[in-house]
Amino acid sequence: MKKILIIALLVTLSSCKKEVTTATETTLVISDSTKITKEDISKINYIEYGIDNKAKVTLDSWQAYNTISSAIDQIKQADFTFFKTDDAIFNTTLTDIETTTPEAIDSEPIKARILILRTKLLKLRESVNLNTASKTEKLIAIRELFQSFSYVTLQINKKFEKEAQNIIKLDSL
Repeated sequence: MKKILIIALLVTLSSCKKEVTTATETTLVISDSTKITKEDISKINYIEYGIDNKAKVTLDSWQAYNTISSAIDQIKQADFTFFKTDDAIFNTTLTDIETTTPEAIDSEPIKARILILRTKLLKLRESVNLNTASKTEKLIAIRELFQSFSYVTLQINKKFEKEAQNIIKLDSL
C-alpha cells in the first residue's frame, strides 16, 4: 500500500454580502504494512556459518558467490536492490552460481545446496516484487534465503575440512 493524501475542498459561502471562507485539510496516512525494516530482519533467527580460512581463497575468486553474499548483506540493511534489478543481471547471477563453481569445491552435496539457494533466491525475488505478498511471507522467504546461503557455506567448509583430514586406513598399516 502507498501513502494516500486526501485534501478537502475549499468551501466559500456567500450570504448578505459577507463572504466566509472555510478551508479544511484532512490528511489520511496509511502505512505500508508490507514494508520490511532493518529491525524486522535483525529479528530473523537462523544459524549463520562463516567462511573457514581454508575455503576463503577459493570463495574470494568465485564472483557469483560474492555477488550473492553482497546481496544478502544488502538485505540485512533492508535494501532489496539486487532483487529489483534487471532480469538479465539477476538471471546471469543465478546461472553463474551453478556453472562457475570452482573445481576445488565442485561436488554433488555442494551442487545440491546451490540448487536450493537458487530456488530461495527466486522465491525471495518473487515475494519482493509481488505487491500482494504479505510481510510475513517476505520475512519467511528472507529467512529461507539466509539459511540456504549459510548451508552452502557450511557445505563448502565441510569439503575443505574433510580434505584436510589425514585418515589412516587399517590396510596401510
